[in-house]
Amino acid sequence: MKTLGTLCVLILTAILVYLGYNIYTNDIHLNFFNQQSDEPDEKTPLKGSASPLNVVLYRQMDSPRLYNGCEVTSLAMILNNAGYHVSKNTLADKINKVPLTYSSGLKGDPSEGFAGDMENGPGLGVYHEPIDKLAKEYAGNKVYDLTGKDISSVYRQLEKGRPVWVITTTSFKPVDHMQTWNTPNGKIDITFSMHSVAVTGYDHDYVYVNDPYGYKNRKTDRSDFEKAWKQMGSQAIVIKS
Repeated sequence: MKTLGTLCVLILTAILVYLGYNIYTNDIHLNFFNQQSDEPDEKTPLKGSASPLNVVLYRQMDSPRLYNGCEVTSLAMILNNAGYHVSKNTLADKINKVPLTYSSGLKGDPSEGFAGDMENGPGLGVYHEPIDKLAKEYAGNKVYDLTGKDISSVYRQLEKGRPVWVITTTSFKPVDHMQTWNTPNGKIDITFSMHSVAVTGYDHDYVYVNDPYGYKNRKTDRSDFEKAWKQMGSQAIVIKS
């Protein structure tokens, strides 16, 4: 009977673990092992707000346009703010790329590079790992990958006067239309509603972003923004100037 009881406990534990790993089936799960473990000023208490920073706005559709280039355009904003003058198109040329669809039928993994055609489409986007690698070509060890951390890590950097590169959605709200892709690295969840912006400020009700679609210090609902950011894998990169 003792053995049976132990077996039941193990089965119940396994079920709970399974549910725990799958309760957020609409969230994107990412590998955080390559990120830096120390966030700059991570123990600094939050003040609760940060006025929108005056970060230069770059538009991804400005000539030469990058139809799907929100990630490198947002990266150009935070790099230039930190004193590293580089264009969105230079970053687009240098970012690693993978096919949207391989000849085998497998899909490209945005954790390896930009999936698809950035200039004209079709294309999906690129996640934090290739962006982090590219940013370090310019700013070296001043680049911090905050991916996987709490949203407070983003707000803390804003209070220090540092804009933050993030992945969110085009509506700045969570989406309910994720797709599952088979990639060379396994199954991943994606949405073509993914978007990247440079976060410039926040307060009790709103988060402010430089949106490469052409909006400087765009005001977004804070609660919705946080949910969308978490759904997209809590991806964030900052440059400590």
